[in-house]
Amino acid sequence: MTSYVTLDADGQTKAHRYSSRLVEQLLSTGALSSPEWRFVFERAPRHLFAPRFRLPDNFGGQTLDGSDASQQDTWLQAVYVNDALLTDIDDDGTPFRTCSSPTVVALILEALQAVEGHSVLEIGTGTGWNAALLAIQLGSDAVTSIDINPLFVQQARERLAVLDLHPTIDVADGYGGYPARGPYDRIIATCSVRQFPPAWLRQIRLGGAILVDIRGNFGGGLARITRTTDNEASGGFLPARVSFMPLRSTRHGIRSTSEISRLIGRVTGASGDSHTTDLNPKVLREPHSFALFAQMAIPGALAVTVTVGSERTFFCLVHPDSQAWARVDLSGNTSHSVTQGGGRRIWDELEDSYELWSSLDRPARDQFTITITSDNEQYVSLAETSYRWQLPL
Repeated sequence: MTSYVTLDADGQTKAHRYSSRLVEQLLSTGALSSPEWRFVFERAPRHLFAPRFRLPDNFGGQTLDGSDASQQDTWLQAVYVNDALLTDIDDDGTPFRTCSSPTVVALILEALQAVEGHSVLEIGTGTGWNAALLAIQLGSDAVTSIDINPLFVQQARERLAVLDLHPTIDVADGYGGYPARGPYDRIIATCSVRQFPPAWLRQIRLGGAILVDIRGNFGGGLARITRTTDNEASGGFLPARVSFMPLRSTRHGIRSTSEISRLIGRVTGASGDSHTTDLNPKVLREPHSFALFAQMAIPGALAVTVTVGSERTFFCLVHPDSQAWARVDLSGNTSHSVTQGGGRRIWDELEDSYELWSSLDRPARDQFTITITSDNEQYVSLAETSYRWQLPL
């Protein structure tokens, strides 16, 4: 059984039409800005890399399989919608592989600024679509892509071979990079990390760039740094809004869904100090940079909204390392009841960070810079201020 769907002549015609319509949409919104990348997107048909997937909830949530003749036309149209596709889901319902939205893929590839002659390492092969786009643009020999999942690597190789593309694709823990093919001019990650893995810095050439989503549990942003000396790098966050799933690695320190569920389960019924607050937790979801700011202020904190019973909904903030927690009852209209406890008053810290962010004129993501020193200290700072926050988030 192949890892892709072969279309008949009618299906190929439809796929070309749907793909052209999607590319025109990316051009009209500015996600694609160069004719070179337009050609690349037209040459890498997305349906080849998403033979079966679940639609996002806002598109119905059903699973579509391109190998099912009764679903094929619906599947093909859905492939070329400008949204992420959930291609693999854990038993507990947690997605662990997606085909990223075309807008996000276009934005990160343009932000990578890779040109002919550059070598690129991709962390997180996933479906193989991003590797295909890079190989078309730069040539197969210039592209290396790694994934911790052997099945993903095998499937990506099969799919790329259909397009006569043969980049180096191998099984490896992305946190350690892939030194065998380095050094690289560019490293791009299709997953998020809490800080820049030291191995990536060692494997990038002087003047080379790393592009990755630096993200904690609830806040982060797309970051681009350039290696400035043998052991140092600098850069900052980009304005584009993207969010990737965490890197799967034994060395990354990401808490499992089951562990988070246990932590939150204890918080929903715990006793502690209570008061009211005017700060609505939804500020962490709005399209500005406060979530990043708050995550820098409370690194390692987790935030989850849960419903208990049929009516009670709580926003829970937890800091596992210090055992601090806060629970916000969302039933109020303007003010909300907050209960907190543990090793520190973590909701008070969130309120303080919001007041500071507001007093600094609500700086956007791209106003924060990133510095990596020769001894691998990694920190974020805000221009024209003395404020500094340590990574990891």
